[in-house]
Amino acid sequence: MTLGLTASLVGWMGSMASGASNPMDHVVDGHLVFDTEHHFLWSIGLTKQTFMLLLAGALTLLFFWGRAREASSRPVPSRWGNLVESVLDFIKAQLTRPFMGHHGDKFVPLLSTFFIFILMCNLLGLVPFFELLGHGSNTATGQLAITGALALCAFCTYHYLGIKEQGHGIWAYIKNLFPHVPIFVLPIIIPVELVAHIVRPCALAIRLFANMLAGHVMIAAILGFTLVFTSDFFLPGLGISLVSFVGITALTFLELLVAFIQAFVFTFLTTVFLAGAVHPEH
Repeated sequence: MTLGLTASLVGWMGSMASGASNPMDHVVDGHLVFDTEHHFLWSIGLTKQTFMLLLAGALTLLFFWGRAREASSRPVPSRWGNLVESVLDFIKAQLTRPFMGHHGDKFVPLLSTFFIFILMCNLLGLVPFFELLGHGSNTATGQLAITGALALCAFCTYHYLGIKEQGHGIWAYIKNLFPHVPIFVLPIIIPVELVAHIVRPCALAIRLFANMLAGHVMIAAILGFTLVFTSDFFLPGLGISLVSFVGITALTFLELLVAFIQAFVFTFLTTVFLAGAVHPEH
């Protein structure tokens, strides 16, 4: 497995080297297929990160569809079914049950979808093959517009579910958003709570975006500096290249860990906000 990852990393570094004159080409969005003459895919809005986003969505559907299809035909899950069940049990045991009790079990599919979709976006950004599809970032979650859209979806979802679950109408729900304090404290509490509800989705978007972008920026910068130094000083550059290769390998494994952590953190915070919307008394 380690040899396979190392070989993939070498291929990824080689593909990056072809455009290392500007390392930022590998962390910003770009054409799906580099075509200086027609730009057809670019003109209809299908950029590289858009493609990665659609691919992550398709993989997320396939991830759950395989288990859903076999659930109706066989009582004992396959290995794939066990993987899906493990994810669902993990979300239930670590997130919904601690924050919402058994009442939160019905939100497991929603939160599991958030987790798997974001994880797919994060992991696809580490696949070297996609570097061959033109300059630009492979990581859809390295784009603030995409993470902002995900945060907006989470924001609208947990407020909608809060209104639905409380069942007393939208005005009663808005009233429950603010703590029950004496009237003379309300002029202070209301602005603070409003800012807090605005900051929450912003924190979701910026945290995911910044963490996924940072690793790719570091790898691209190290590789770019190494290539420039090697082109000017060949023999010393060989030693620098070896050190850089080891460092980039370590950073790539760290990126794998960060991909899982950030998917979990986004889902965790969404669960916390959902629990507060559904159960304001807590």
